[in-house]
Amino acid sequence: MGGPEGLIDVPAIQFRAPTVGDGRAVLAMLVARDLVDYGVPDMTLAELEDEWSAESFDLDADAIVAQTQAGAIAGYAVIHRPGAMGFVSVDHEGQGVGTRLVHWARERERELGRAHHRQAIPAGNARARELLLASGYQYERSFSRMVRPLEGSEREPVPGGGLVQRTFAPETDPRAVHALDEFSFAANADFQAETLEEFTDEHLRPREFAPELSLVVHDADTMVGFLLARRWSEQAVGFIDLLGVHPQWRGRGVGSALLRTAFARFAADGLREAQLGVASDNPGALQIYERAGMRPRFVVDAYVRELDDSAGPA
Repeated sequence: MGGPEGLIDVPAIQFRAPTVGDGRAVLAMLVARDLVDYGVPDMTLAELEDEWSAESFDLDADAIVAQTQAGAIAGYAVIHRPGAMGFVSVDHEGQGVGTRLVHWARERERELGRAHHRQAIPAGNARARELLLASGYQYERSFSRMVRPLEGSEREPVPGGGLVQRTFAPETDPRAVHALDEFSFAANADFQAETLEEFTDEHLRPREFAPELSLVVHDADTMVGFLLARRWSEQAVGFIDLLGVHPQWRGRGVGSALLRTAFARFAADGLREAQLGVASDNPGALQIYERAGMRPRFVVDAYVRELDDSAGPA
């Protein structure tokens, strides 16, 4: 495992790779952390288990937990494709756990051959922000969780301009959706190309992926837009995992139509709220979501630092 060699010890805390049996304890810590930072939980056990069981994820190397001598989870960090997330239990702040987790995440990304390390933190967590700034990180951009209540009166729009909108077909659509996703998001700051297998593992394999609530839009034989949705049954939420529109078709109402159709299908499915995430450097998308009645619930900030092998750990 990409370990924290060379760091000072954190008294009475063990840092180790998580096991599958740690899932519920890690989730309990994450939920408690989310309630302090956001006022609402932002993780389910199904999501955590899907993340840990992904083919592209190595639980022994890509995650770490901090555990007290009494067995409580004091912290957790995980490596994703665009960067890392680290969490410190609300009962163990100020004890060096966060510093250790950030160091581990940075060294693991160095092992993976990445040029930069990105760390995401809740926008209101001043302690985490100070830790990153003191360690040489710079603010990059923010991500807002947008939400819209569903009343049951939502209706699907009628596509115009010769466009055909239909339900995602798991047997035939993944390759075209993957290609359009790569093309649509290539200019994003944290874009990393991925294979069809990696895309499928991350977006189409999770148990909460709902193909019957997901959509694609065609102009003749060309796919010009798509929306991938997840059903969070426990919270009665329809989550829009990805929404992409071909650059040549932006500004023509394709994204808005996908949103409105998704809202109608979510409501018909008995879901009470729609959610998605949007980056601060994508103002066009943010305007579309706001016009569709979505409002920000909480914000996550991303900080970045170059990984220079010659510099060594900081």
